Amino acid sequence: MPENTREITLAEAKKLYNSSEEAKVFLLSKFTKDELEGKTVPTQEEFNKFFEENIFPLIDYSKTKFLDCNNGHVSKTPTSRIELNNSDNKWLFDYNYEQKRQRFWYSYQRVYTILQNKFSLQYDECRCFMKSLVEKYFNLTDVTISFQ
Repeated sequence: MPENTREITLAEAKKLYNSSEEAKVFLLSKFTKDELEGKTVPTQEEFNKFFEENIFPLIDYSKTKFLDCNNGHVSKTPTSRIELNNSDNKWLFDYNYEQKRQRFWYSYQRVYTILQNKFSLQYDECRCFMKSLVEKYFNLTDVTISFQ
């Protein structure tokens, strides 16, 4: 009977790498530490696709709120400052499209950590990807982007 010659892929190895010391030792015999711990920087298209498939579906548009531009309290009338929330009514995005006050904030806990877990990006790297994404999907250019 032929020996099983199936090889483990790098993607599979990365998933198993921190599961146990035995797995770590074995995987280090097949891959370098840099390969197993290294990050792969996505393209903007990959970043956007991940966002489309994993972050945007979290938005519950029925929970959208207009906020007072000065104090951040919920406004009874539409304003240029919008808060997008998830189904638990926890904010994901808070942005203002008014030209003089353009800004885009996203939740550290509910958005940035997902991106960090997926791509292991440094803050500045993530901000660059977010800037391009915000320009494309929210039509905000020259906007201040931050997480909170």
